[in-house]
Amino acid sequence: MKSKLFFNNRPIMGKIIRIIDECKDTKTFLISLTEKIPKIKAGQFVMLWVPGVDEFPIGVAGYEDNILELCVAKVGEGTEALFNKKEGDLLGIRGFYGKGFTVHKDSHALIIGGGFGMTPLKLLITQMISKGFDKEIHVFEGARTKDRLLYYGWLRELHDKGKIIFHVCTDDGSAGYKGFPTIDLEKYLKETQELCAIYSAGPEKMMKIIFQIGKQYSHVKDIQMSLADRHMRCGYGICGSCVLDPVGLRVCVDGPVFNAQQLEKIEDFGKYKRLPSGAKELI
Repeated sequence: MKSKLFFNNRPIMGKIIRIIDECKDTKTFLISLTEKIPKIKAGQFVMLWVPGVDEFPIGVAGYEDNILELCVAKVGEGTEALFNKKEGDLLGIRGFYGKGFTVHKDSHALIIGGGFGMTPLKLLITQMISKGFDKEIHVFEGARTKDRLLYYGWLRELHDKGKIIFHVCTDDGSAGYKGFPTIDLEKYLKETQELCAIYSAGPEKMMKIIFQIGKQYSHVKDIQMSLADRHMRCGYGICGSCVLDPVGLRVCVDGPVFNAQQLEKIEDFGKYKRLPSGAKELI
């Protein structure tokens, strides 16, 4: 019990044991933790502390043998400082926080990601395969260009082994078909009547379109989407910086993964987000 309370409320230190150049402006950090931590559910996140600089939320791509896998895109001061770290350096970790994806075992899985939204989906795919998920796993990934596709080689390998069915696209046609993930998604939904569930993470505009598409088909059992890209400050529901209008749900504790019924009630979903000041900004 002491370890669990300590981990959830204070940062524990972890050592960077490997840094991988994942794709353009994106790196994977493998971090060896000093505390044994509770089991993680895909879609949860941690608060990552770069000592002396900043703390920010990061989705978890993997966790095994007390090694935490985090995939980070360079987008600001905190992540830039992180990119300057080397193997052997220490980082602080708080978590695991939030609610993750709930897998429907009776439904084909339609997993759709864009950009570094693929990070929590990597863990979801890994957990589905390791637990013997026996329905089809369709993975739809899109990016602007091939060099921005996250986990492309890993997903191709899983496809070739028959573990998943991989649908890939880019805006410029440099990998897969030219277009957006929603094209293949809608094609699949039109061609099958099998029960399926949608799991998605990435840009909210993209997810809003996916949500609108999914609602049109009666054989879509559920739609779950991660709003982890929203501004979160404390990670455990105290500061209120991630509250969603008008329902008052907090992304950090009530999400970041929300189901279809919840998403239907969130009026700002896909429309606007909040800045650190609390002001609204169009997405």
